[in-house]
Amino acid sequence: MRWYPPQWRERYGDEMAALLEDSYVSAAEVPPRQRVSLACSGLGERARSAGLVGWSADPDARVRAGSLLVLCGWAFSIVAGAMFGKLTDRWSAESSHGSHWVATGSFSAVAVAGVVGCLIVLLAAAMVVPAFVRLLTAGRWHEVARPVVVAIASAVVALGLFGFLVARAHGMSAHDRHGYSALYSALFMLVGATVFLAIGCATGAAVAVARRLDLSRPLVLTLGVMAVGLVGLMALAWISLVIWWATEATHSIGFLSQSIGNGAPYSSSVVPPTLLAAGLLMTIGLGLGLFGLVRIVGSLGDGGRAVA
Repeated sequence: MRWYPPQWRERYGDEMAALLEDSYVSAAEVPPRQRVSLACSGLGERARSAGLVGWSADPDARVRAGSLLVLCGWAFSIVAGAMFGKLTDRWSAESSHGSHWVATGSFSAVAVAGVVGCLIVLLAAAMVVPAFVRLLTAGRWHEVARPVVVAIASAVVALGLFGFLVARAHGMSAHDRHGYSALYSALFMLVGATVFLAIGCATGAAVAVARRLDLSRPLVLTLGVMAVGLVGLMALAWISLVIWWATEATHSIGFLSQSIGNGAPYSSSVVPPTLLAAGLLMTIGLGLGLFGLVRIVGSLGDGGRAVA
């Protein structure tokens, strides 16, 4: 029954329990097939109540759900962008060809999209601070305490490991830092995974808090419009990464096959695994963003009619 949202359980839980008892009175427990069916139905009901699917929910709830989907997509995109920046930190010095200006423009577009997107997210966070303060003063801290504390703890751990990595790198040669030291490569992967986890925990905490905030309709609509802009930046970053990759694969195969991906020993083609992982993460993020965009755009008109 916990697969279903609390409000559903309050309304239909007793009836569902009675139905299950009557249906399986001779069985020791509910059969696994029925358990899976109930879990799928419960998750679907949670998605509908959150405004993620269907159009029966309040337009404001759908805009909020779409905006949170965009935020989750942005988390994937910002991790992918950071990976891309790290993997290509020696690109400009080691890659030179006739179409270098195309790659340079694309590389810069990824960076600009990342910076502007982070500013939008920070602005959105600042706009909901008063609502968060009202939540705390209403004595509802216990509702969000766990995800917020986990997010803070994971951020502290990630920052500590990142500082250790930087200190370690200062005492190493460029040769060892770019894949020829197995210990440093393992530490780099650990730090990357920890930072990814910290961003995920922070995003989860933001979603948990945002779902409980009491926001006015104009503010919800404003945040929805900002989320639409964020999706545009995600699309710009994705397109720019593809253009940069295609340009380098065409005119600078040596850089992709030998210099990128944390070390020449680990790459042998124009599709380095680490760069491919960054591209896949950015694609997942853009997919979530586009799904959220559909929810927002399809609900803004309803919200406007409701206001009128």
